Amino acid sequence: MSPIIRVDVGWLLQIQSAIAPLNMPIADWSSLGYMTDRHTFERERGVLYYEGAASRAATFLHTALLLRPFTDYNLVIGWACASQYMRLSGQPLQPKDDDLYELAQAVRGQEADLRTVAQRLESWRSA
Repeated sequence: MSPIIRVDVGWLLQIQSAIAPLNMPIADWSSLGYMTDRHTFERERGVLYYEGAASRAATFLHTALLLRPFTDYNLVIGWACASQYMRLSGQPLQPKDDDLYELAQAVRGQEADLRTVAQRLESWRSA
């Protein structure tokens, strides 16, 4: 199992402020909490449901695309969080051109679930 990096809403907002326009409104604050809590969901006390880093990172992108916590830039911010999480886990990502946009379309169209997102992130790991 890969190391667990625990993040909070402040971490997410720090990423958002670095890559999105300043003063962009938050559409749903509770979704931000869900975005950060979901990656450490426990099956039972002390046993993580999402064991691999790619699965935990996928929760950020998947949640941002479906719940749209920001008024705009949900794909960009969700991707930045997932990418940063993987980098911090020692597994940087390098998707091919247009792969991210195709995945985002599939998630938004409910054709790709969290498992699919995690598998795709895993396939994008840098050598």
